[in-house]
Amino acid sequence: MKSPIAIIDCSIENPSYNCMNQIIQNFNRPFTYHWVSKFGCESLDKIEEASGYIIFGSDSNVYQRLKWQIDLAKRMKSKMENGIPVLGICFGHQLIADIFGAQVDMVTPDNKLFEGTRELEILEDQFGFVKGEKFELFITHHYEVKELPENFVHLAQSKDCFYDGIAHKDLPFFSFQGHPEASQDFINHHIEQELSAEKLKAGFDGGHKVFKNFIEYIDKL
Repeated sequence: MKSPIAIIDCSIENPSYNCMNQIIQNFNRPFTYHWVSKFGCESLDKIEEASGYIIFGSDSNVYQRLKWQIDLAKRMKSKMENGIPVLGICFGHQLIADIFGAQVDMVTPDNKLFEGTRELEILEDQFGFVKGEKFELFITHHYEVKELPENFVHLAQSKDCFYDGIAHKDLPFFSFQGHPEASQDFINHHIEQELSAEKLKAGFDGGHKVFKNFIEYIDKL
């Protein structure tokens, strides 16, 4: 069996245990958990090399240049360069784009919050995603990736977020602005918009697809 996948929690106030537990319940494999925004990145040094890394979202912003953010970005860039797959989610999406030189900024000048679910369209055949397919992810964000980093491909777009998904051309990395990890608890605490049963199902199904593709990619290595 592959070594565990490391879940990296970047939450500021409360740990994302419910999101982590949902992933564990959905996929029959081992994971490790690291609350880096609270305790720093050192716990990543105390495990065997992970088979992959998942960077969760955060209430912090990449331009704060917090110590743990800088450390995490450098570590994840190194992992990618050494062939270890990394999946970026929301803040994780922005963090990797930033360390590879892309601009991250507010979606709109008035700092509008985008929340609910959002349909995105896949633009490239990458990491098990098929060009032209569409699915929904839960969203809650003020910031976005404004430009494609060098040596990245434009993986997905939506009506409100042009770079809704990106992937590296050569290294094992892809990311989305949305929240595939979102649990019902996450939705209750972070998304004020009332969502229908249909929208909830679409968001959960889209999130499951993202993790399924990431894990299947790991298993093929």
